[in-house]
Amino acid sequence: MFKSLYFKIVLILLIFIIAVMSAVGAILMNGVTSFYMDDFTEQMTECFDEDGYLMAELREAAKSPNYAAEMKTVLSDFSSVLGIDEYRNYYVLNLDGEMLHGSDPSLGAQLTVTPNMLSVISGTESNERAGGMDYADWAVRVPVNDAQDCIVYVKDSMDEMRQLNSMLFSIILQALLIGVVIAVLPSFFLAKSISSPLQSLTYDTQLVASGDFTHDIEVNSEDEIGVLAENFNDMKDRLRSTLDEVNGERQKLDTVLSAMRDAVVAFMADGTVLHSNTSSEELFGPSLKEGTLTLEKCFEILDIPLAPSPKGGMRLTSSDAAAEVTRDGWIFRDRIAKGRVYDVSFARIRSFSDRQGRMPGYVFIIHDVTSRYELDESRREFVANVSHELRTPLTSIKGATETVRFDPDMDENTREWFLDMVLSESDRMTRIVSDLLTLSRLDNKRTKWNVETFDLKQSVRHLCEVMRPDLEAHRHRVTFGAEKNLPEITADRGRIEQVVINILSNAIKYTPDGGKIDITLAGRAKKTLILTVRDNGIGIPKEDLSHLFERFYRVEKSRTQDAGGTGLGLAIAKEIVEAHGGIITVESELSKGTAVRIELPVKCRLEGAEKNEQTAEAKAEKNEPSAAEAKAAEGALSLPEGDPAQAGK
Repeated sequence: MFKSLYFKIVLILLIFIIAVMSAVGAILMNGVTSFYMDDFTEQMTECFDEDGYLMAELREAAKSPNYAAEMKTVLSDFSSVLGIDEYRNYYVLNLDGEMLHGSDPSLGAQLTVTPNMLSVISGTESNERAGGMDYADWAVRVPVNDAQDCIVYVKDSMDEMRQLNSMLFSIILQALLIGVVIAVLPSFFLAKSISSPLQSLTYDTQLVASGDFTHDIEVNSEDEIGVLAENFNDMKDRLRSTLDEVNGERQKLDTVLSAMRDAVVAFMADGTVLHSNTSSEELFGPSLKEGTLTLEKCFEILDIPLAPSPKGGMRLTSSDAAAEVTRDGWIFRDRIAKGRVYDVSFARIRSFSDRQGRMPGYVFIIHDVTSRYELDESRREFVANVSHELRTPLTSIKGATETVRFDPDMDENTREWFLDMVLSESDRMTRIVSDLLTLSRLDNKRTKWNVETFDLKQSVRHLCEVMRPDLEAHRHRVTFGAEKNLPEITADRGRIEQVVINILSNAIKYTPDGGKIDITLAGRAKKTLILTVRDNGIGIPKEDLSHLFERFYRVEKSRTQDAGGTGLGLAIAKEIVEAHGGIITVESELSKGTAVRIELPVKCRLEGAEKNEQTAEAKAEKNEPSAAEAKAAEGALSLPEGDPAQAGK
């Protein structure tokens, strides 16, 4: 309310009336005071004129022995001329300021020495009217004889003037109150006539600020306010049209930027963010949302060798920076940031307007090329690994063949040894090529799956029997334990057995002779089977665990070369398990052994699983017991039959 124009107009009018009446009152009261003081001074000057009759009478009375009484008589006779009344008195004083006679002895006894009195005592005889005093006085020195003089002193208390001023103030105050009451009503109407259209204009302005352009201001007058209302209506229509165009363009731009998978960030010249899209928020995270991302920080994150130039713009900070120069900036290839690889296009925004003029800005277009980069790296590494793996057996085959060819007199045993080497290395090459073909088919989704429902417990037991020769050769002790009532699994039996053989073979190879291998099979909520192969072998260093499933990766290749590994077995196992919807993990500690854990869903997601599942349900309807149900009563299994502690002996 107190901030409204309506209140301000009324308040201004009231303040104006009060100020005028106060000024008039102050002038009148000051005039009364000045008139009273001027009248007193004029009267005293005229009465106490040196050549006047009163002064002559006073000098004559001063010659009398009882001069004080005589002078009082003279002053009493001239009391009407002097204006003596209840507010003004006269006194006859000695030079010490003591009263000898006076019109009011009680007041005379209380007299104090005043500046005019001191002036007369000192002989200057100047009566001055000092400001701020609540009285008016006049002092005249009258000679008595050669030895002494006396002082005639007149003092006015000015109470009459104060009473007059008080009465005048009361009259002015009454006039002020009446004037305020009379002026308030017109001021309300005046304020209403001015503030009402302005209030309407303010309300419509708020609607426009909130985005509502549907309301028009009513023009009820042809004065300045009416012209303002008409201009505002025109401005509102133009603004609405302009904003509709701008919003349309912005929506198009936002849609394009939001749909882009590339991160786009625009910066103003001072380095603050002007615009960004969703992909850029995912890249830069909280720093972009919190507004702490700057142009320099973006350079640092993306490892861009750019810095502001003293002459304006940007410059390369490294002369050998691999950058492609474009018309408006640069393109930086394969920049690594936060574990991803990006191609970064940096360009200058030609200009944009702000309140201080036209200033340049900058834009980043950040394209994620991690997949392409990793694919290129994988291809290069794959070619290098395949070349290395194939070159070794080829070199051995070529060397053995040349030795046999150029030595016709070689004895039969040596020849057989070289020929066996050729066959062994050929088999090794065949295994490598076969593994590569398997991986290729898995990668390209061209693997033909032979899905069936079978008892995984029986399959694992069968595989342990098959690998008995290898176990016995290394004098390993193997145990196999399985939970009761495990469900049958629907999967590609051959591929699953290939995975188990691969894991078991690794356990045999990398466990010192006479070691122990434990195989367990458990279930989880009749939806998942968990197969664990644990050994007490040499283990795997912690830094190698995250690379085990990479192709051609081998832990300490010089150590594993004698075992004949190619580094593809675990990669194939991982692809097969994941194709079935399962998970394979490895836990290991150096010199303490390794545990491989395979989790497989009972119902795999391979094509053909539904058909085999229906076959299994048909069997169940005929009450045909499965292999798993036949072994449900069995507990922990051990290999070979008989004493589980002697498996492998």
